[in-house]
Amino acid sequence: MSKTASADTEKLSKLLSEELELYGQIRKLTEKQTELLAEDDIDAFNISLEQREALIEKIKGLHQESNPLMHSCVSDDKIDKLKKKIRIELEACSKNNDKNISVLHEKTQDHTKKIDEQSSKRKGIGGYAQSVPNTPEMFDKKT
Repeated sequence: MSKTASADTEKLSKLLSEELELYGQIRKLTEKQTELLAEDDIDAFNISLEQREALIEKIKGLHQESNPLMHSCVSDDKIDKLKKKIRIELEACSKNNDKNISVLHEKTQDHTKKIDEQSSKRKGIGGYAQSVPNTPEMFDKKT
């Protein structure tokens, strides 16, 4: 293997290792999001989503840098292992993310149902309130 090919392989290995680390952080954040959803801590959940988005942006940058090297480098055992580990992390993230989306969908439906019920109750109360006189004389009279 030439010095250039060896240097490219080493650089690709370093970039993939960094990507793997970031994917691990995303997996941990996704697992934390599951806990936050269970606790109904939506503010912390939103912060976690922002953190995950920042990690994804970093991965995009690394991927842009590693993509040309992927095409030029000869297959290497170390690189193949890193790719496999990245795939495993991605699958775990995807699985957890799908669970979180399902939970969010259920919570959204529950909250929508509760809001509709409250709206119906408010309309019912409004109908009764209209039939009660609310003139100042009614409240100012001493009985």
